[in-house]
Amino acid sequence: MRYAAQLVGSLIVIAAVPGNAAKLLALLAVWALTFGRLTRAEAVCFVLVCALFSAMNLGALRQGVFFFTHPDFLGMPVWEFFMWGFYVLHLLRMAGGPPPEGRLWLPLALAVAFAVPFSTIADAQALLLATAILLAIALGFFHARLDLAYAGYMILVGALVEYTGVWSGQWGYPGAPPGGVPLWFVTMWGGVGLFTRRLVLPILRRYDPLPS
Repeated sequence: MRYAAQLVGSLIVIAAVPGNAAKLLALLAVWALTFGRLTRAEAVCFVLVCALFSAMNLGALRQGVFFFTHPDFLGMPVWEFFMWGFYVLHLLRMAGGPPPEGRLWLPLALAVAFAVPFSTIADAQALLLATAILLAIALGFFHARLDLAYAGYMILVGALVEYTGVWSGQWGYPGAPPGGVPLWFVTMWGGVGLFTRRLVLPILRRYDPLPS
């Protein structure tokens, strides 16, 4: 219940709080109240995920895949630099479960391949096709119940985030897709969910357990 409220509170801040700096402060307050104490490994994970996805966002912005309506730096509002760290930690806390067994080289290679189209393909239909194929391949290797739970829950989160952001005027996509959001959001968020379980969770659990 706490993490469901956390997600709803974050969406309300994104949609309703005026000003990018005020949004960031409000988001940090919501996360501090609902996450509680982060472990050292979680804090490092948050920083690394934020850095990785900020770089990926930059590539996608340069391709014209999407745009922010009120950017501050590098085409992004200041609060966006922190969002993907939040999404991943929220997923880990919400879904939990034991880490998968096996070596990390295969999910790492698949994750890298999955990330490439978002920085290299501008056409929405081509991006959907490429990422759907890559996600299907990844799910062919990794389709345990928790893999599907992580991917499915992240698709739900993605739908809530994308439509909240677009309909409240925070960001947009070219070409006026139905509802304002292109269908490749499903593959993107689903892939993030799958690779969070297959890559982030086992690394995190090597250093400390996730808080309950």
